[in-house]
Amino acid sequence: MKQRIKAFIKQRPILLKLALVIQTGSLLKPTLTKKIRGKQNKITVDGSAFCVNCVADIIGRYNTIIIEEGARLNGVTFYIRGNSNRIFIAKQAQFKRGGSLWVEDERCEIRIGERTEIEDAHIAVTEPGSTIQIGKDCLLAYDIDVRTGDSHSILDAVTQQRINYANDVIIDDHVWIAAHCSILKGVHIRNDSIVATRSVVTKSFDQEGVIIGGNPAKILREHITWNRDRIYEPSAQV
Repeated sequence: MKQRIKAFIKQRPILLKLALVIQTGSLLKPTLTKKIRGKQNKITVDGSAFCVNCVADIIGRYNTIIIEEGARLNGVTFYIRGNSNRIFIAKQAQFKRGGSLWVEDERCEIRIGERTEIEDAHIAVTEPGSTIQIGKDCLLAYDIDVRTGDSHSILDAVTQQRINYANDVIIDDHVWIAAHCSILKGVHIRNDSIVATRSVVTKSFDQEGVIIGGNPAKILREHITWNRDRIYEPSAQV
């Protein structure tokens, strides 16, 4: 019966939004506070999306934030410094406990896929043209850092040339990232994979369906997938 009630509410966005308002006690709280300096910035929030205690802090021009239907954002800060940047939150994506989407420079993009659930993460894109893409049906725990760059320059002592330019981060569909993880520049994590707790991922992995972990992360197990539900063996049921 409980599952049927949940399914009934999820199929009706207005009821879902009302239930969330009641659950969080946010009826009288602002949904998305806008602190914007600059021209031609656009924020589009679908009527069935739900934001509470969120802030859009923008300095620049021609920046875009899109939040699609059924998305649920709690305590998220959108921080943009620069021009022609884009943040896209797809249908039914969730930030449950907070987070920050941080963009600096020009023509950068953050994309969060459909039905992806995030407890609390800092997602930062820096340097022109950089992108972070998180696919569909992913699960990210808390205290997670995903970034395309190091924020500051590292130089070769002899040539004085910079050696740490930014690089895109791609997290494919159905990836589970456990708590206290860092996903650094240039990383590509494939479908159906798991990142173990307290891992620092510094390189890409070509295989799908692997558990990676450690500092720096390496493959711990192959040929796996995962499920949000706890599945008990018949013999273990009481």
